[in-house]
Amino acid sequence: MNIKFIIIITGLLVSACQAESNISELHTDFQQWLKNSEAVPSHFTLKDGGLYAKESLDSGGEIHFKETGYACIAYAPHRFYDLHTLDIARSLFNDCQVLLTNTKHRTSRDANGVLIDFGKYKESAANAFILAYADTVESFTIFQLHGFAKEKRKTNQGRKADIIVSQGRENASLFTRNITDCLNEKLNVAVMLYGRDIYELGGTKNILTTLAPSNSQFIHIELSREIREKLITDNHLLKLFKQCLTS
Repeated sequence: MNIKFIIIITGLLVSACQAESNISELHTDFQQWLKNSEAVPSHFTLKDGGLYAKESLDSGGEIHFKETGYACIAYAPHRFYDLHTLDIARSLFNDCQVLLTNTKHRTSRDANGVLIDFGKYKESAANAFILAYADTVESFTIFQLHGFAKEKRKTNQGRKADIIVSQGRENASLFTRNITDCLNEKLNVAVMLYGRDIYELGGTKNILTTLAPSNSQFIHIELSREIREKLITDNHLLKLFKQCLTS
């Protein structure tokens, strides 16, 4: 019985070490790739300038980087569930240097049975790239885009909201408040700041609330289905949306 217990504990420790070394190794690989675009990470295929994860990488992931643009990351962590968020993130990537997205469903699991939800999964390639990118710039912003359905919200504010902006906590920075106010003014829709106007969908359990580098600002943006559809069909509205984020 004791021997079985020791074997189980040893196995758990080995698995934990492997998971930790995975993000560490990816971090190193991405550091090298950012310095030399020909040094393609072993778990990725380079196509049209972007990195696409191979099956050998549990977390999956798609990564795009360019030298030009603002020091910001357009991030769609749930491309298959949050309809149009990837399209909006791709448009934002025209202004930002980085585009990140998932390539596996958020209900997929890794070798240890852990859900691969990029909003919560620590060992993702996206997180490793964020850490590597942080080494190359003085400061940057992560714009993580999500989708929600008004009819599923628990509060009156949630059922009225078109956009919910947060930092994953109730006390928002001046930068985040300014983005919220700009969106309210320019888009003429119901934009709410988590911790001030609304107390749901604030991204408080998001992995980036603790993992985001100290030289970054994490902006969590929830978009209703209605506003997502407007943003992908109205170029002027999309332009105003992006201006509020990057200006």
